[in-house]
Amino acid sequence: MKKIYLLFIGILFLSCSQNQNYLQDEGIVDIDYLKNSPKTYWFEENFQNYSVERINKENFSKLYNYDIEIFMNTFCHDSQREIPRLIKILEKLNFPEQKLKIVLLSPNKKSKMGYEVNKNITNTPTIIFNIDNTEINRIVELPKESLENDILKIINDEDYKHAYFIE
Repeated sequence: MKKIYLLFIGILFLSCSQNQNYLQDEGIVDIDYLKNSPKTYWFEENFQNYSVERINKENFSKLYNYDIEIFMNTFCHDSQREIPRLIKILEKLNFPEQKLKIVLLSPNKKSKMGYEVNKNITNTPTIIFNIDNTEINRIVELPKESLENDILKIINDEDYKHAYFIE
């Protein structure tokens, strides 16, 4: 009986600590957080309602050379619209989650741990495409054409400037 009681207490502690992770407002999270946190109640509906454009996986083969950083805020309507779409595209392409970094920022685009420092985050979401820890390009707040087309332009080294680019 004592073993069952200890097992129950252990499971209770684990579930409480896990639920606490779903309540964070800032810091690094994963796709599971986006799909299950009460802070992202909007994610699943927006994910399900998005129809990914026809994707030829061969066209996106260069994407796997990149690491992607997402800077977002859970209360930002642009993040609520674009991030579920992006995650759906990445899942359709079987993009490895370990090459994806999702950072929650406060409404003033800051985090207690300073993940945004030296990243020039002016709007959320900001989706940064990196190779070997070097930024290649970014999508800021919303795509210019569509997420699929903007990603293709970035990974194929076509002339792409995000919506707020100023020379």
